[in-house]
Amino acid sequence: MVDVYKEKDLAKGLNVTASPTLWLYINGDKQNPVVCPVMKSASSIITWINRRNGRSAELIKDVSQAEIFVTVEDTVVLGFFEDLQHGGVEAFYTAATDMPDLPFGVTKNKQAFSKYEITKDSVVLFKKSKKSDEFEVSSEVTKEDLIRFVRVREMELVTEYNGTTAAKILSSVVINHIILFANKSEEHFGENYEAFKTAATAFIGKVLFVFIDTDEHRNGRILEYFRVRDVEAPVVRMVNLTNNVQYQIQSEEITSEIVTAFCQTYLDGKAKPKLQSEPVPEDWDKKPVKELVGSNFEKVGFNEERNVFIMFYAPWCKKCEEFFQLWEKLGKVYEKHESVVIAKIDATANDINILLQQRYPALMFFPAVFSEKVLPYLGERTLEALVEFVENQVELAKAEKAQEEVERKKYIEAQKSKEKTKEEL
Repeated sequence: MVDVYKEKDLAKGLNVTASPTLWLYINGDKQNPVVCPVMKSASSIITWINRRNGRSAELIKDVSQAEIFVTVEDTVVLGFFEDLQHGGVEAFYTAATDMPDLPFGVTKNKQAFSKYEITKDSVVLFKKSKKSDEFEVSSEVTKEDLIRFVRVREMELVTEYNGTTAAKILSSVVINHIILFANKSEEHFGENYEAFKTAATAFIGKVLFVFIDTDEHRNGRILEYFRVRDVEAPVVRMVNLTNNVQYQIQSEEITSEIVTAFCQTYLDGKAKPKLQSEPVPEDWDKKPVKELVGSNFEKVGFNEERNVFIMFYAPWCKKCEEFFQLWEKLGKVYEKHESVVIAKIDATANDINILLQQRYPALMFFPAVFSEKVLPYLGERTLEALVEFVENQVELAKAEKAQEEVERKKYIEAQKSKEKTKEEL
């Protein structure tokens, strides 16, 4: 084992660019090490080494042995070949070497061919002892073709993200991932999940369908990475693993038709990415309700001279559409006010570094104080109630800011006193 952080010269000499990684050196050749493709467990590493030194697939001699083999693990791969030395089987052996996390078997037994209804050279994936997927092998087949077939088909139509599946999801040969973020205990979870799963059948090998339970506390980090709040669920996102650009379904509903259309729009290159910030509109501050984006959100919101009341919305949200008219009325009430700003921001198109605890439209008040303070509005959604809330918060902010001024002056005086004492000493 080499600690590349301590042995920097050695790492540089060996051209190590990523860690952790496992390399096998053969016959003292330091220039061409063989990289271990799977480091999920000690057993898979041992299997990889053994397969490089000997047979990479277990020889299945008869039907009874085949019946036992397909039960050894939840997912196994069995190759059916008339010739076990030449042709397509050679690609099969090399593919098996690079997938040590899965059991590989090979047979030319005629009864085995008959039992599993195989008529040509084929590679078959078995799941929970049942024949799942079949790949006919021609003389032109490559190792890469077989690896892709196995890696794509070993995944379920929808794979739940957890400690067991995370590595396979993140190392998948399918780089386009569509993710359903939902709470398993939520009332409509079942129908949303089934709609998502139904859409998956048309995109096998093109898009990997993943489910993340927002009610599972161990998923906190992945939710934070995607900036998904549990109150937003259910929500569907697409991400490309090569550039990590995210795309969000533009709908409150989750139906198989909507998910299918979203996937196809993405694959056609027509989907709009979810950006850190939309461009700042030229007239963003010219209307009664100011239009904020990610790049000017904090500058406007956290301003000790202005009380800012912001509506966080999603463009496809029906409740948001219904609420816009009322928000515009509130904007007109305070259009000329010297210390109150009414604003809105599309929270789905701009990254917001604050915790929203409400569904859209979420209303948050940013008081004109020195400390960066945010207050959720939880009252009635009428013009009268909103105005009363703003007026109360403006007065509270004045008092709080005055107290902050007093505390700041005390702090400055205390610091000056300390400096003076030091000089005298």
